[in-house]
Amino acid sequence: MDRVGAQTHASCVRSTRVLRAALAWLWFGLCCGVWGMPAAGAQALEHTAYHTVTRWNMDDGLPHNLVHAVAQGEDGLIWLGTWEGVARFNGRDFTVYDRQNTPGAELGGVFVVVRDNSGGMLFGTAFDGVYHYQDGHWRQLGDATARHLAVSALLRRADGALWVGTPQTLYRIEADGRLVDVGRQAGLPRARITALSADDDGDLWVGTEVGLYRLPRNAATAEAWGRTHGMQAVPVRRLASDRQGGLLVAGDDGVWWWSRGGGLQRFRQGQRVDALLLDRSGHLWMSMPSGTLVVHGGADVPDEQISITGVASPALLEDAEGLIWVGSTHGLFRIAEGAAHGVTHDDGLASDYVRTVLQTGNGTVWVGSAVGLDRWRDDQIDRIALSPAQGGRVLEQSVLSLADAGDGGVWAGTYSQGVLRLDAQGKVLVRIGAGDGLPSLSVRAVLPDGDDLWIGTTGGLAHWRQGKVRRYTAADGVPDGSVQALYRDTQGIVWIGTDRGMTGLSPGGSTRAWLGEQDFPGQNAFDFLRDAGGDLWIASDRGLLRLQGDHFRVYDHRVGLPRDKVFRVIDDGRGYLWLSSNHGVFRIARNNFDQIDAGTREQLSVEVVDRSDGMPSNQGNGSSAPAGWLTQSGQLLFPTSAGLGVIDPARVGTLQGHRVPIVFERLLVDGMVQPLSGPHRLGAETRRIAITYAGLNFRGPDKVRYRYRLEGFDPEWVDADNATEAVYTNLPPGRFRFRVQAMSLPVDWRQTALLGESSLVIALAPPWWRRSEVIALGILALASLIYGFYLWRTASYRRRQRQLNTVIDRRTRELSDKNLALQQASQEREALMRQLEYRASHDVLTALPNRREAERVLQQWFDAARSGGPALALALMDIDHFKHINDQYGHDVGDAVLSALGEALNDQDRAQCFAARHGGEEFLLAATGLDAEQARALFECMRQRLATLDVDAHGITVRCTASMGMAMSDEAPTRRELLALADRRLYQAKRQGRDRLVGP
Repeated sequence: MDRVGAQTHASCVRSTRVLRAALAWLWFGLCCGVWGMPAAGAQALEHTAYHTVTRWNMDDGLPHNLVHAVAQGEDGLIWLGTWEGVARFNGRDFTVYDRQNTPGAELGGVFVVVRDNSGGMLFGTAFDGVYHYQDGHWRQLGDATARHLAVSALLRRADGALWVGTPQTLYRIEADGRLVDVGRQAGLPRARITALSADDDGDLWVGTEVGLYRLPRNAATAEAWGRTHGMQAVPVRRLASDRQGGLLVAGDDGVWWWSRGGGLQRFRQGQRVDALLLDRSGHLWMSMPSGTLVVHGGADVPDEQISITGVASPALLEDAEGLIWVGSTHGLFRIAEGAAHGVTHDDGLASDYVRTVLQTGNGTVWVGSAVGLDRWRDDQIDRIALSPAQGGRVLEQSVLSLADAGDGGVWAGTYSQGVLRLDAQGKVLVRIGAGDGLPSLSVRAVLPDGDDLWIGTTGGLAHWRQGKVRRYTAADGVPDGSVQALYRDTQGIVWIGTDRGMTGLSPGGSTRAWLGEQDFPGQNAFDFLRDAGGDLWIASDRGLLRLQGDHFRVYDHRVGLPRDKVFRVIDDGRGYLWLSSNHGVFRIARNNFDQIDAGTREQLSVEVVDRSDGMPSNQGNGSSAPAGWLTQSGQLLFPTSAGLGVIDPARVGTLQGHRVPIVFERLLVDGMVQPLSGPHRLGAETRRIAITYAGLNFRGPDKVRYRYRLEGFDPEWVDADNATEAVYTNLPPGRFRFRVQAMSLPVDWRQTALLGESSLVIALAPPWWRRSEVIALGILALASLIYGFYLWRTASYRRRQRQLNTVIDRRTRELSDKNLALQQASQEREALMRQLEYRASHDVLTALPNRREAERVLQQWFDAARSGGPALALALMDIDHFKHINDQYGHDVGDAVLSALGEALNDQDRAQCFAARHGGEEFLLAATGLDAEQARALFECMRQRLATLDVDAHGITVRCTASMGMAMSDEAPTRRELLALADRRLYQAKRQGRDRLVGP
């Protein structure tokens, strides 16, 4: 299970009503795309399907599952009250404070948590009054009587007065700790105080179990305000105010909302509402005891209902990021609007394990899963029967691939039934199976080709035409392997992705294969995309690849891609590429790749859409096609292991673009916890300092990245990735400033507006022996000792100097003589080594490089040519009738001919043409940087020059001719095959009558 934060798990929870609305709006958006209308799907889903619910409970670190109260501190941390104490939450971890780990604080049951005006936090307990927390310090408020109150409500007013509601009456704790029974003085009924609020006029509003009361600022008697304004004498649960100073009351008779001008609105009349809040968008959130949250967005918008598990508590909060926090008997819940949502089995899909998805031209979305095929249209998801039902039950069949059949229907590739052709109603029209010649019934990719069909199976590639299947094998230029992607580009080339590389099949039938571990950078090719510039993008297990000509560019973790294995690449038409993976969906601006190639950018700027954004799972599914789809309304659909992910691209990035505040959570010095409030002056014996910090991004805590620097020690920033602790050992004495910065993905440390930073100062005292006065005394004593020693040694040195001068003069002369001898020997050795090296690489008779040297040079030039360097031209030359010369004139004359030819070849410009004796009367010629015509002219010129060469030996003049065979580097894949080709053409020249050159 993927985690959200350190120990959290998320689930998208939507009511049936919300689902119907989501499906309806999505279908409407898709149809708008078909009919050319503005896409409305994404916008219409704003207040329904894009809400996700995340839950934490005791398994994740909560001290108790029942969360009574929730509040956010001034520093951004979330504080919770439970039966087992207080919990502080940073988005990843809970820090628990209870009577066992917090001496002097009786935090057995905490019912109320509010922020104090001073920046601290106030906690109302079940039996032990009110506690105040600030900067790591806890203290109990009030006198002896106040310290035994059962607290049900708290309010710190602007004037500093602390009002405390209890099950019997209302109290005020004065600045000196005295407890005043305000309820008795003001005539409030002896009933539980459930809620407190103060308005802009200074009036105090008191919610009780028997109704609503107001205590005017300058009055001594409370008014039964609720009864006089039509409210029943039923419990009031929560009080709040709107931005204009109006009053909102939640209770057992629903919600009453009085505007500043006196107008009244009623919501959920006759129903119990335990808590309410008015969010920054003006939506009214009402918490029902059943675990349902009702969101009222206005008179013209139907109420949204969001379900959580358990019985809801009064804990309800909107935090600084606009997230909603809710407590219940089953834990803590976070409700967030995300860029994505999931469509799952609960919404009507046959299975949560979705393998492939596609939208046909009529707007219908087809979803292939582990147990079958679903059709999504007209706000309805229907299960499609792929096999005849048995006993009234639809047989399960995994669908691995889909393709648009052009008439509203689809081609479906299955795990064990081959290929099925379905019409728009889901009726199976055609079945292609083993009896038709399929190499395998497991089909992972299908690609229509007019009335024909390309079929990618685990047993290889097949082509179906008029009921007949043709299988493609290595003999057809298509290497064996499991086919998992088929794609036709704008040039008509069919690209085949397999588990062994990729192959391009041109319209004319020619093929070009790139095999894994040879000339393909990866092993698996999962998807293809041809862009407008002609580049081919490949999703692979080694990152995103870009094929430009015959050259691959690789974009992987080394340039900032979160994971190397990506399954799908989609261009959204807005300048972004979308990649699916097992760790979420990545969005990357298209120009990032060009900047990486140009060297103007070092890292990709990647936005990750995952479970924290509403995806049903981080794990995307691949090895099936298509593994994602761009709908006609602009939404993106991705199959995952927990449902179909639906992403609204317009929302991506808009919810994360804020500064991430950082808080220091703990300072450990040699294992001992230190107060976070400074100053931090540490002793010289300090060996280990550990600083724990947290960047507060509750929407996506796993997307926060950190870097830190200890100024005065670290020369550069230390990239901490997502680690939240910095450790230093054996620091030198001095004053240091620890700085930590945080930013949410995508990370660009130059964007200071989105950069959160905190710092603290640490001072380490030097040991006693490094104090200035001790060092000064030590220096003085050492200087005196050194001076005395100097005087004594000076006299001794003078005596020894005279003796040593004589010895040095004698030995200097001896060493000089030996050095001369050694230099002479070294020069002779170097000359010998150069001679041996030359003989090892050159032929003695012709003074040309020998065969071994020729092989080395040829391999080097050939590799350069195959890597995109200058072309290589190769020629093998053989002296015509050389055996006849040897037989007629003797080997001495033959050797003279070879020597003369070697001298002539040595006269060539070696920068342009390389010549070597390849064996016997055969010579190797190589030229680089010339095309075939230029090389042929060069070799022909050399051949004709040799034909005019007169060789005089032992009074005999001999003239001979030569035959040549020429080949170019692009004619053969290896050096050996290139030599073999040149050799065959040499013998062709011999057969054609000699004294000629045969080339390409």
